[in-house]
Amino acid sequence: MTADTPAPDDQHNGRGTRTGVIIVAVAVLVGLILLTKGYGSGQSEVSPSTEGSSKTSVVVTTTTTLVANAPASVKVKVVNATNVAGLATKTRDRLQTAGYTQVAVGDSPKPQEKTTVYYAVGSEADGQAVGKALGLNADQVLQMPEPPPAELAGATVLVMAGLDLS
Repeated sequence: MTADTPAPDDQHNGRGTRTGVIIVAVAVLVGLILLTKGYGSGQSEVSPSTEGSSKTSVVVTTTTTLVANAPASVKVKVVNATNVAGLATKTRDRLQTAGYTQVAVGDSPKPQEKTTVYYAVGSEADGQAVGKALGLNADQVLQMPEPPPAELAGATVLVMAGLDLS
């Protein structure tokens, strides 16, 4: 009997298959490493110019938009701060045309030339909306001082009607 010995080509093929599997495994491993680590050192390939350097500043601004309540829900007090009779009533009528239905009127012992709208804390948007309805400038709308310049009677916005509204 003769012993079966593999042909020389068969021995070479088995070793070649193992070598191929090892090469593929190493290639996959190297590929995974490159994917997770990335290529290169992470530094730019382009070096910056040294002749004239310029710096760019980025300024980020935010805008806060205040949301006013519906005019009919805002309690407004209009005070005549002039010697012109009926100015508070005339101003109330203008506000009612703009949808403000909760408007009380009164008089101020302190006359003033320019109209000022004061708003209570948390009612800035309402104060701005009242000022806009009266055609006033933004600098005429201010936070309510302490103590208020007139009795508020529950109002969150106070209009001190000056001669510019007469």
